[in-house]
Amino acid sequence: MEKQTLEEAFGFTPKQPYFETGKKWASPHNFSPEVRKQFSLPERVLIHDVTLRDGEQTPGVAFTPREKVHLALMLDRLGVHSIEPGLPATPEDREVIKTLMELRPRARIVPLIRIKEEDVSAAIELGCDGMLLEFGINPYLLKHVYRITPEILIQQITQFARAGKEKGMYIEFMGWDAFRVEDWYLRDFFQAIAPHVDRVTISDTFGMGHPLATFQLVSNLRSWTGKPVGFHIHNDFGLALAGSLMAITAGADMVHTSINGLGERAGNVATEELALALEYLMAVPTGIDLSQLASVSAAFAEASKVALAQNKPVVGRRLFDVESGIVVHILQELEKTALGGNAIFPYPPTMVGREPYQVQYGRGSGKNSIRMLLERLEPGLQNVSEETLDKITQRVKEAGLVLKSLLPASILKQIVREALAEASPDAASKEPR
Repeated sequence: MEKQTLEEAFGFTPKQPYFETGKKWASPHNFSPEVRKQFSLPERVLIHDVTLRDGEQTPGVAFTPREKVHLALMLDRLGVHSIEPGLPATPEDREVIKTLMELRPRARIVPLIRIKEEDVSAAIELGCDGMLLEFGINPYLLKHVYRITPEILIQQITQFARAGKEKGMYIEFMGWDAFRVEDWYLRDFFQAIAPHVDRVTISDTFGMGHPLATFQLVSNLRSWTGKPVGFHIHNDFGLALAGSLMAITAGADMVHTSINGLGERAGNVATEELALALEYLMAVPTGIDLSQLASVSAAFAEASKVALAQNKPVVGRRLFDVESGIVVHILQELEKTALGGNAIFPYPPTMVGREPYQVQYGRGSGKNSIRMLLERLEPGLQNVSEETLDKITQRVKEAGLVLKSLLPASILKQIVREALAEASPDAASKEPR
């Protein structure tokens, strides 16, 4: 049967930016004029990677200096804009930064800088591309933890920012715990800092901003300061990706991200999730090579010893495994069309460096799946009687329920072999090899 053309299949011709044959089928609603007129999207989003610093603050995670250099170079090849390797005042991170500055990756080396003389001096001495000055700006913490007034903190930030600017460095200031503070305070604080830095970054440290509130706050920050705005968020309420997308929609052009979402508590927004969402759903370039996401994720999972959930977005190992008989039927029908089987998935597996989808067998398998299995084991075997097909299907389901897992090839072959033997001696002679 000849495959239909796209126009015949749809009744119209789908088009970019939401559609590209064999590569992309996103939601056209993301690109409707009514939606887009509310956006203040930047031309490109810069990915500032914090995995080697904030990611290492995941309890139990520790990267050796050698691992940090290796992983930083992987991040550079991935296409991140800048890398936060750690604190330049600590001996181990200092050595990492020194090595990276000698290797001169394309990505900028912009370490986290506490508001301390030793951090600033170390960054200048190492010749870092920039400094990410940071401090908690919640006045309650300033009073009861740091014993400092906002006015004195602003003076110190200004002093250290000027020191870096005199050396030609890029200077960014990040105020953390900013989402538990009133607007008027944030306005006054960031307006005082803005003239002395290249970028102001606001941190939703506890991930508690409603996406619409994030949109408004980022919009305000751009208006208050007239500076490029960065965004940093944690995932305590599962809002890290949504919050990041809304910050970008409001005009933030840099987001701090972490591979596999590593980071304090519930972690940071995951690099792989944000990059794919921006490129695929919003057509906003990030510079990230999406095809490397799977391999980079695997490297960080190994180095961090933090196992990934099998259904984790983008990089979970079971994302493109299909067991349900209903979905297998859809796949079989779609393979006859112009778009092929990938049309049942949100994006092609190969786009993010994954293997093509695989039909798996277990509790959810149906007859269509079993026919595919039999044909795969030996051409012609799928033509067994309905009774034998029913028997194999039921036993596969039962085995999947007992084992509570997908079935390996050895068990599948044994089930088929026994069912064929029970059917007839002739059928048994066709048992799978």
